[in-house]
Amino acid sequence: MSTTPRSPLDLYEHALTTGELRPQAAQRRAVEALDSLFDELVLSPSALRRRRARASANATGGGEGQRGSSAVSGVMGWLGRLFGGLGKSGAGEAERAVRRSLYLYGPVGRGKTTAMDLFYEAMGPQQAQRRHFHEFMSELHADIHARRTKGDARGDTAARFARAQARKARVLCFDEFFVNNIADATLLGRVLSVMLDEGVTVVTTSNEPPDALYTGGLKRELFMPTIQLIEREFDVVNLDHAQDYRLGGAAQAESWLSPLDPQTAQAFQVTFAREAKVVRGEPAQLSVLGHTINVPEAAGRTARFSYADLCEKPLGRDDYQLIAQSFDRVFIDTIPTIRDNTRDSGERFRILIDVFYEAGTCLYARSAAPIGELVDLEGHDVQPFMRTQSRLMEMQSLAYREAKAPIAA
Repeated sequence: MSTTPRSPLDLYEHALTTGELRPQAAQRRAVEALDSLFDELVLSPSALRRRRARASANATGGGEGQRGSSAVSGVMGWLGRLFGGLGKSGAGEAERAVRRSLYLYGPVGRGKTTAMDLFYEAMGPQQAQRRHFHEFMSELHADIHARRTKGDARGDTAARFARAQARKARVLCFDEFFVNNIADATLLGRVLSVMLDEGVTVVTTSNEPPDALYTGGLKRELFMPTIQLIEREFDVVNLDHAQDYRLGGAAQAESWLSPLDPQTAQAFQVTFAREAKVVRGEPAQLSVLGHTINVPEAAGRTARFSYADLCEKPLGRDDYQLIAQSFDRVFIDTIPTIRDNTRDSGERFRILIDVFYEAGTCLYARSAAPIGELVDLEGHDVQPFMRTQSRLMEMQSLAYREAKAPIAA
């Protein structure tokens, strides 16, 4: 019996067979790239050589082999870079070659996150960490804040944090790599550099190519060395494809109501009363990093806010993560159309939705516009919100609620 562990491609093919996933070219490219990295990380040198020999035979002989001809090209491409130009005498040197990290990018809905989930499942939690990028950066800022509070902020605090992360696992999987503020931009390069020096293999997904990260950001020139680091140390794979899975089959339910009129106000109140099991909740407070978040109405694991409560105040992802941890169902009333004059609050709303989506929070909203018409921006400003709209569509679907939402208390 073979002792070869189940790889990301094995898991992907099984999901296709059972109907859990549908065939999609961009997602397969992602899985194949991750599968090649998995082989390098997990297989012994002798098993890796046997895999390489089988792949070479399939590629030259026209047979598909156990994993299929498209998988062969992915493996051969990766191993060609790893072993290229080496004869038998160079095999030992090749086996000691430094692993490359991996950067997968493409528009929303191309299967990047699912592909990473398969890779993480194949690697296992003993060898890999899977972190949402927002969560990771929040932990970094909280660590720096805690050290400053204790008077222990001397030296390179970002490097100390990175080394601590490197001790937890040899592979770090980042989902939704996105930089939108100078604080993250200045810290990120140092953290990545130290983790790579410590031998961590980083796998990340993003909607943007490395050279488009933080475009138009304050003092972007300070972030350019980080972009150069990614382009130098990561294999960058473009997964652009025409289809967005999340927009297919997502039946919008009563959880997104528009426009803002008396009829939707009444329906919103009825839905809140049904989910909260009370007509009105009680005021509550949450505390995070030395300040307080006011919750206008809370009842058990259900909370109700206005858009102004969450997005027109100086709140950030740490605050939103605490809300997501505290409540399974969040109602947000009076969401406006996001235009140039509401761009700042719209940016907070975008971060809020990212946090809620990752946490599996059930969102109920009353808005000035349907999801497809929620954003009225032009040019580069609209790009980050394409993911927001796609996620909002998915969050209204029954499939999302069944798969991600916690069981009601």
